[in-house]
Amino acid sequence: MNLRDQPVNPFSDQAINPYSATVAQVANAPNGLPMPVSGGLVNHVVIVGILQIVFGVMELMMGGILIFYAFLFSVIMPNIKNGSAPPPSPEVIFWLSVGSGVAGAVVLLFSLLRITTGIFCFWFKNRTLMLISLIGGLVTALTCYCSPFSIGIGVYGMLVMFDAAVKQAYQLSAEGVSAEEIRARFARARYGM
Repeated sequence: MNLRDQPVNPFSDQAINPYSATVAQVANAPNGLPMPVSGGLVNHVVIVGILQIVFGVMELMMGGILIFYAFLFSVIMPNIKNGSAPPPSPEVIFWLSVGSGVAGAVVLLFSLLRITTGIFCFWFKNRTLMLISLIGGLVTALTCYCSPFSIGIGVYGMLVMFDAAVKQAYQLSAEGVSAEEIRARFARARYGM
């Protein structure tokens, strides 16, 4: 029997898989940086930025309300005269004020961080700070103020930020490529131009 007459072993290195993916050739841009292979989730970075800004403003208001509660518990509550129930003890008032004040400060901190990183998204700057903002923003879900939205934007934002194309876009920005050029490159890669 001749070797040509024998069937090809499908598990050998010589076997050809008709369903295998083609190897993409990465071309270089005029400045020598590699062109992206696919568009990835780069267009979603702006969406995450807008959501961060909107939710940051909402959390800013919530932080202000919590700090107002701290003031309310410490100044106004001891002076309330209610004939049917005794006023709360000073220890209870103190811990309500401290708890509300600390929660308000944490929410204010992460709301300002959300707004800042949301603005940076438009220029593909500070990816690490964005990840800190998304993970730290999940802490604000403990206030039960828009918890589903906070968890949703945290998960969606981390999915976008961990995308390989988004990492490459932030790297290109760090190397000095403008945001418009980054968006144009990934759009050309997405549509095969």
